[in-house]
Amino acid sequence: MPDIVTELTELNQAFATAEFAADVEFFRCYLADGLRFRRASGKVVDKITFLKDLNAAENTNERLDAQGIEVLPYGADLAVCSLIVDFKGTRAGKPAEGVFRNTRVFVRSEGLWKCALWFNTKEARSA
Repeated sequence: MPDIVTELTELNQAFATAEFAADVEFFRCYLADGLRFRRASGKVVDKITFLKDLNAAENTNERLDAQGIEVLPYGADLAVCSLIVDFKGTRAGKPAEGVFRNTRVFVRSEGLWKCALWFNTKEARSA
């Protein structure tokens, strides 16, 4: 059985793959029902809104790469994950691009890791 760090490193990579593909069913499974997600804009959304926006025609993905995934376990059923996401696509029909710090809190419930809290912050590009 994989350790928590390996499990959550793989799950965070799968988040990037699923977000790129707009895989609503993946996120329906791996987001906690009580999810609170703060977008880089500062807007806070719940799971239902996240799923609706994920599949919106005006939101497209050309590039969505997860890098530098760090996992900090706190016991057997709680962990904080931090990673960088390099993104290019459209949001609300407008071109969008940037590097973002994602911080996610995962809880394990009935053997399955679920993201309960997710913060997205735009990073300054390196010179």
